[in-house]
Amino acid sequence: MGAEDRIKEITEELAKTKRHKGTEHHIGLLLARRAKLQREVLEKASRKGGGSGFDIKKQGDATVVMVGFPSVGKSTLISKITNAKSRVAAYEFTTLECIPGIMHYKGAQMQILDIPGIIEGAKEGKGRGKEVLSVARKADLILVMLDATKRGEYETIKRELEEVGIRMGKRPPNVDIKKQVKGGVHIITARKLTKIGRQEVIAILNEYGIHNATVTIKQDITGEELIDKLERNRVYVAQVIAVNKTDITGGIPEGFPEGAISISADKGEGMEELRESIYSSLHFMRVYTKTRTKGIDREEPMMLKRGDTIGEFLEKLPRDYRRNFKYALVWGKSVKFPGQRVGIEHLLENEDIVYVVKK
Repeated sequence: MGAEDRIKEITEELAKTKRHKGTEHHIGLLLARRAKLQREVLEKASRKGGGSGFDIKKQGDATVVMVGFPSVGKSTLISKITNAKSRVAAYEFTTLECIPGIMHYKGAQMQILDIPGIIEGAKEGKGRGKEVLSVARKADLILVMLDATKRGEYETIKRELEEVGIRMGKRPPNVDIKKQVKGGVHIITARKLTKIGRQEVIAILNEYGIHNATVTIKQDITGEELIDKLERNRVYVAQVIAVNKTDITGGIPEGFPEGAISISADKGEGMEELRESIYSSLHFMRVYTKTRTKGIDREEPMMLKRGDTIGEFLEKLPRDYRRNFKYALVWGKSVKFPGQRVGIEHLLENEDIVYVVKK
């Protein structure tokens, strides 16, 4: 029996198993074994590599990957919000390669990638799905595009992405695991656990070879989220959901995700709201450079993302700046006093001013 058949078998067994104290350990084992098989399938697919048209070099300040079913209108949308020239037609699978475009907004340059339409079974390679999903793993943000005339697309897309380790709109689980030499598994919880039992935690850890550890769980997590922490190959990415063709339905129908943006790519409706949502979801911040000769450059700030450091700032400069970096002087909210000397790991904040000193 192949890995994918075994995954299906375990999933069916999990669906039939009622959760109670007597089944916690069994559920934990099933979840961990399924996750290992999913990793095996993912690694096998990644070794094969992407196909023609999928080797895209990252450009701009962030990369946004458009994900949706065939004929949802992605090609039309990218032609409206970027400089890309993607072929547009009223039949499925118009886009057979990954087409990049640049969206300029509020001083930021966002690379938008139009990839072939995803279909159910993409993780198994259907419809060039493995190449599509490999591109999605490299995104800073995933733009999920849905058809207002069709229901259930979001759930399918989310499932396909989650099974290859992509977590849209989520943060890593707040769990700390400290391995020890002896003493078994000691579980500390900051709040009552309602989605996972203690025996389930122990079973999952044991399946991953951890028999002695202190586990501090600071939020109410599921078994899958604990596995995410252990797997270490998960991608946590922001998401924006756009529902297209709402000019036909007169708005977003019931049953679509909360917070989705109503658009009509064909008529150009909702484009400004969509641009703003993409920009704000990427959490950009402006950082200004300062030089000895020109002073502070407020005309062309560096566009960084929240959580970026001096190291990411240097990546935007010519290579010799990082190679010969000695220290930086910073003015702004991230320092205790103006002109503070900082190192490469210093976290920057919005509208900081940076002066780089080279060796």
